[in-house]
Amino acid sequence: PQHLVPLFVWKTCMCKGYTILSYAEVDESLTDLDTVRRVFKMSCFTLCDATVPSFVNRIPSSDTPPTLLRSNKLTTGFQSIVEAYGVGDYREVSPAPYTIITFPFLFAVMFGDLGHGVIMSLFALWMVLTEKNQNKKHPSNEIWMTFFHGRYIILMMGLFSIYTGLIYNDCFSKSLNIFGSGWSVKAMFTNQQWTNKTVQTNALLTLDPNVSGVFSGPYPFGIDPIWNLAVNRLSFLNSYKMKMSVIIGVIHMSFGVVLSVFNHLHFRQKFCVYLLFLPELLFLLCLFGYLVFMILYKWLAFSARNSSQAPSILIHFINMFVMQGKDLTPLYPGQVCDGSISS
Repeated sequence: PQHLVPLFVWKTCMCKGYTILSYAEVDESLTDLDTVRRVFKMSCFTLCDATVPSFVNRIPSSDTPPTLLRSNKLTTGFQSIVEAYGVGDYREVSPAPYTIITFPFLFAVMFGDLGHGVIMSLFALWMVLTEKNQNKKHPSNEIWMTFFHGRYIILMMGLFSIYTGLIYNDCFSKSLNIFGSGWSVKAMFTNQQWTNKTVQTNALLTLDPNVSGVFSGPYPFGIDPIWNLAVNRLSFLNSYKMKMSVIIGVIHMSFGVVLSVFNHLHFRQKFCVYLLFLPELLFLLCLFGYLVFMILYKWLAFSARNSSQAPSILIHFINMFVMQGKDLTPLYPGQVCDGSISS
């Protein structure tokens, strides 16, 4: 709107025979402008005991006003995180509301433990429920006040850690067998793949999902608890979490790039849409978006029974830059081009 312009507010009052001139800059869109007037008036009569009332003059200006971002006790902590990196220009889209979800969720992706998440949530919930009493005490302990001011951040991080802990099936570094494992060791003996002698003479054995009854299907929610007994548990979970982090990270970056287009359109900078937004989005999706596509395709196209035939996504992604890898097994039909042209 055109009326959103900065104003210069002058306040004068008579105090003990002297003229006191106060000066302030406010924004005409400020909803607390009436409060500013009332404070000026009260300060003139209360502090100076003046008989001449104060007055406010509006002087329009073309200067860019400062950025004012209103927050409450829930959003203050997240706003402080954003402002630690910088304050946006006037009328720009603020990313602070979105960090209420993205920041604790990305923390939980790293933290991911059901038991520790419950402890964090209970501690933060106690601070939230007793916040009135804590505010009255005004403790001087700086470390405690850091935790107290971030109580809503800790609460959100704890709740998301509970969710990711269930996804990882991790509670104090132990798995929970809630729905029953989809893998059966008994089927290996039933189908005469293993015998007692096999178990006694081999230090490590591998379950074969192609044997009938060994693999009945994926775990309903999260990681199958049998991986807690596997020797290659760490390498499997690291690969799984790395791929999931790539997918979430690319989505997060893409959302930030898309968010910038609203600033370009609001400030009528269409050239930034064509010369900045589109190249950024194209570069991001053509490289890392393609990587996300390969991850999802590999998860959907290969099952436990033919997982040994699945090619390495990392090798394919590297070879895409060095223009090599014609002898590699393609991830999907038509992925690798031999470069020959038929006459």
